[in-house]
Parts: sequence; C-alpha cells; structure tokens
Amino acid sequence: SACSFGQSKTSFGSANSAQCFIFSGNPSSLSDAKVCTHAIRHDKLSKRDLAATHTNRGIILASGGKLLQALKDHNQAARLKADLAKIYINRGTVFHRLKEYEKALSDYQKALELGEVPIDIIQYNRALSLQEMKMDAEALTALKVGLSHNPNSDRIKEKIKTVSSVVNGQKQGEKQAEKMLR
Repeated sequence: SACSFGQSKTSFGSANSAQCFIFSGNPSSLSDAKVCTHAIRHDKLSKRDLAATHTNRGIILASGGKLLQALKDHNQAARLKADLAKIYINRGTVFHRLKEYEKALSDYQKALELGEVPIDIIQYNRALSLQEMKMDAEALTALKVGLSHNPNSDRIKEKIKTVSSVVNGQKQGEKQAEKMLR
C-alpha cells in the first residue's frame, strides 16, 4: 500500500551501529543493511545496542521489501531487549505490511504500554491497521488521540478527513437502511 508509516529508530553503540542508525532514518537501498550486519557480527555491543541495531536493520530491510527478514530482526531485538518500546512500533509496521493486522495492533499496544514512544505515530499506525480491518470508527478515535499528542500533524489531519467521510457515509447508509425497514 502507499501508506506512510511512522518508524522509530534507536541509536548508540559503535561507529557501525551509529551508521546503521543513520541509514535507518532514510534507507536508500538494502546495501545500507551491511553496516548493521557488521556491527551485529563484529562489534562489542551492549544488549540494548545490539537490539537497537537489529531493529534498525529491520527498518532498512522492510524499506527494501524484505519483510520476513525484517521480522526476524525485530523478533531478535525483542528477545534481546523486550522492554525497548521502539522495537514493537517497527515490528507492528512489518506485521501490518504482511496483512497481519491483529499482530500489528498487539505490538502497537505493547509499545504504548512500555512508554517513551511517539504516541502520535503509534496512533496513526494503529488507525491504518484498524482501517484495514474495517474498523473505521475505532481508526478515527485512534487518529484523534494521535492528533491530541501532535496537534500540528498534517498527516493525521488529512487522514482524519478521509476516515471521517467513510464513517459519516456508513452512518448515512445505516439511517437509510433503518428507513427502509420501517
């Protein structure tokens, strides 16, 4: 889909892991993942930095369409540092792209519970998954929560307009159906 997801990269560690972090911010090709792989295999990283490097490589792989490989990296990151909320934002995005919307929502919820995450991004991503599940009213609620955390987000404002028109159209259809039943 042409939807734009929020990603949440993490940093620290060695020069290679720092470069991996930078590449994950704007991946240009799958070859960007090589520096991450080098950091994972050869650098003496703390458990947190190793987890962050795995999730950053996962962002790069997902950007290049390698969703199952990205999922493996996010899963490894979660095994290494289960309390790093950003992992769940990124893995949730991969689940969404794999059309596993319930798993995506579960990961977004886990990220919210762990805290210290961009709530507007998580709520936007939740809304995308809820829409795919035909839960437009819930998607609208998620978007409104996201907007309350980032009132200047044009992306959320635009999405609210689109989802609102869908929800209002559904309500109109329900009213017409009720009239026909009378």
